[in-house]
Amino acid sequence: MLLALDTCTNSPSIALYAAQGIVGETTWRTREHHTRSLMPEIARLLELVAVEPQQLQAIAAATGPGSFTGLRIGLSAAKGLAYSLNVALLGVPTLDITASAGALLALPLCAAMSTGRGRYAAALYEIKAQTPVRTSDYWFGTAEMLAPQIAERVREPFVLLGEMDDTLPEQVRAYAGERMTLAPRALQLRRAGFLAELAWRRWQAGERANVETLAPYYVPTAALA
Repeated sequence: MLLALDTCTNSPSIALYAAQGIVGETTWRTREHHTRSLMPEIARLLELVAVEPQQLQAIAAATGPGSFTGLRIGLSAAKGLAYSLNVALLGVPTLDITASAGALLALPLCAAMSTGRGRYAAALYEIKAQTPVRTSDYWFGTAEMLAPQIAERVREPFVLLGEMDDTLPEQVRAYAGERMTLAPRALQLRRAGFLAELAWRRWQAGERANVETLAPYYVPTAALA
């Protein structure tokens, strides 16, 4: 049994995953209350599906980009649980989780997310064997900065998806036109079930992060200027 924690934004999400798939999942909106809500929600989910902490075999966490506070809280909780239970720890980049929601769309993907102060993070992905493979660097900046880069790099129809307001999609469409399809809102919200599935595959393949050295990936300071 694997427990997945995603606290990168104001929409934290947690999930339990086993060989048969998702066992339980919850996603909620919060206003920087991760500290107060995360551990009670974990306890509630475990109780809901009748799983004891001792049954957990691995803990996975979203590693960013994302909010400074959210990442710190989520990764600290994951490390603490992995250490105390003596189980595997895995880290998965946030935009990999976002891209996973589009695994069956059969088009190149641009995964993006708001990072605050009118700025965004984005990256391009291809789906191979239902797994997102990043094909670009991480990009950071305003919608006006990112839209032409995205449209220039992707010269074929693609899907834009991720947790963001309407500004970036509008700017990208101004450059890419009908080549861009905006994913439905239900796919834009990150869900820990996608994180759990990615982490489960990596864990089954033998991956395991170091509890002491696994670090969050924050938005570069230059992107906030």
